[in-house]
Amino acid sequence: MKSQGLRIAACIWMCLFGMSLVLGCQGSAPKSESTKSEGTRYVGIGTATVGGAWYSMGGALANVLSKNIPNVKANAAPTGASIENLESIKNGKMEIGFATTDIPYSMYRGINNFAENKSFRALLNNDLIYLALIVLEKSPIKKFTDIKGKKLGTGVPGSSNYIIVEEVLKAHGMTYNDVKPFPAGVSQQTTALKDGNIDMFAYVVAGTGGAAPAIVELTTTEKVRFIPLDRKILEKINQAKPYYLIREIAPGWAKGIDKPIPALAVGTTVCIKSDLPDDFVYQIAKTIFEQKKELDSIHPQWKMTTKETVAVDLPVPLHPGAEKYYKEIGAPISYLK
Repeated sequence: MKSQGLRIAACIWMCLFGMSLVLGCQGSAPKSESTKSEGTRYVGIGTATVGGAWYSMGGALANVLSKNIPNVKANAAPTGASIENLESIKNGKMEIGFATTDIPYSMYRGINNFAENKSFRALLNNDLIYLALIVLEKSPIKKFTDIKGKKLGTGVPGSSNYIIVEEVLKAHGMTYNDVKPFPAGVSQQTTALKDGNIDMFAYVVAGTGGAAPAIVELTTTEKVRFIPLDRKILEKINQAKPYYLIREIAPGWAKGIDKPIPALAVGTTVCIKSDLPDDFVYQIAKTIFEQKKELDSIHPQWKMTTKETVAVDLPVPLHPGAEKYYKEIGAPISYLK
């Protein structure tokens, strides 16, 4: 009986040991900052879909924070981007989240059909994305209003691209009813333009690191023209919604651009949980700047975060910890109205 009992105990122990191995190999969702284990602080970073710029940038940030801040384990997770990231901060699922500037601006104030959400603060501003308007060189279109009655690339309904194009139409006294919308992504739009299935390409694109591969291919294989937006139109949009900025696409950004092109832009703001300790957020901001070379080498859009730009035109208040560090390094701080 004794030997039988020992055999049963041994079997139970082996089963439990095997289960622990299986469970230990399974992946798990990022732990929130409030979940700590043996002194480790877990930091979840909300990015966007796998393969996108934010996902790569978030991975770089997670790596830098984990390596350089003691007892920190940061993890970048793929998400549905801006709205999901800020809602995840509110729900305690994330501590940091990437967003286009218009989303935190609207959520924080409870405007533009968003419920008020003040669970986050600004950590830093990053890259700008620009609305590029492209036509074939042989096109009769010379200015944006010439698109009336013609086929216009728009982006997918509900996307930031679709909303921004809609704002430009409104500023010109038009709606989507005045054009023939072609909802598609950047690659599909460039193909459609080459094939004559749309008359104007309209898509928001990163302003750093050169044009997207699809645009490089388009401007290399086809003769195209970039359509500028009138300064008065840009001012009209900016006055109504100050998170839409007046900028220029720089010469050399893509083939065919030999002078600055006035364009509408919107920024990227990296937000952080508002109730994180000031000294911890100070460490995060300091680490980002002390490890900028590594961040820049992983993704060129990190180069857009500089002392001169990190806290300019912020959509929401800075976290006090980040503000303290930026004041120490002499970074200018300003807010959108």
